[in-house]
Amino acid sequence: MGAVLALFTVLLLFLHFTSEIKNSQIQKMREQLLCLISGEEDARRMRNRIYDMIQSNSPVSSLKEIRGIRSMRGLQVISEITDELPLENRSVLRAIVEDDWYFQYLQKQMGHSNLDSIILVVKLIGALQMSRCTPDVVTQIYLHRNATQMQHIGLLSLCLLGAEREIISICRDQTIASLLSFRTLEELFSIYAGDREKLCKALITTAADQYIRRTCVKAIGENGYVDLAELVMPLLSNNQLNARIDAVRTLGRLRYEPAREMILALAENERWEMRAVVATALGFYGAQANLETLLTLLCDREWWVRYRAAESLLGFSDREELRRHVRQTGDRFALEMMEFTLRKDALAQKGAA
Repeated sequence: MGAVLALFTVLLLFLHFTSEIKNSQIQKMREQLLCLISGEEDARRMRNRIYDMIQSNSPVSSLKEIRGIRSMRGLQVISEITDELPLENRSVLRAIVEDDWYFQYLQKQMGHSNLDSIILVVKLIGALQMSRCTPDVVTQIYLHRNATQMQHIGLLSLCLLGAEREIISICRDQTIASLLSFRTLEELFSIYAGDREKLCKALITTAADQYIRRTCVKAIGENGYVDLAELVMPLLSNNQLNARIDAVRTLGRLRYEPAREMILALAENERWEMRAVVATALGFYGAQANLETLLTLLCDREWWVRYRAAESLLGFSDREELRRHVRQTGDRFALEMMEFTLRKDALAQKGAA
């Protein structure tokens, strides 16, 4: 009797494990079928596996074990995960991606003609700070010098890598005509991982593209690089209006005293855009010290010039005395603008309290 019971027990265990194996196989087949039918499901599967690897709770030890990871979809998934990860966790993903098997795939992609794939790889190099690939990024920028997107992503990667020498070389090269806007270049410079002051010093007078030089001028003012103010001074006499405006704005923010007389002279410039910037710059030098010129600008025929002058005059210490000076101009529009700006400032201070 005991032998019969033992036999039945063995049979039950055999059936149980057989069922488990079949269920596991069915589940695996179901997953594979869903991935074939749905690209979204396939991407989700890759994401989950990679996140498990990053969090060190996965039986998967290499990207080699994730089916389909060496594909355009796989590249997109890794790129999206990189964007989502905090900076302090990206080093873990970099180690995973730099595994020889997958790294060879990345290098192979940069030799293909599919620009979208190359751009994804170049972006990944910068985002994961794969510094050994810096020469590859430079190569792609030169190979695709007429592609705006490659210029953008290529310079983005070099900025994230803090590749000072390579950035300076590219920006000085007249054979690479910059296809990027001033605003885009400004954003790229803002994320530069190296010594930004040193980069501005190297490029402000030598960059081949005027937008790059203007980006340097703006960065000098916004970051308070007073030691570079002397390099901005020649731009006050530049034949391009925007370059002169940038110089006035930056030197004003730096309160660079040797430039003040030249900026005062520009208060009579025929272009209202220049007069408006001068009004703001003189506010940095001090409303009391530049009262006469600011009052003149407050009476300007252009609304924006009057408004900028009124903003700068808010720095005048005695508000009642300021009102008296404005009334003495005899200009109704100047008085209206000053009162409007004073009320706006009072409301702002009340809201901040």
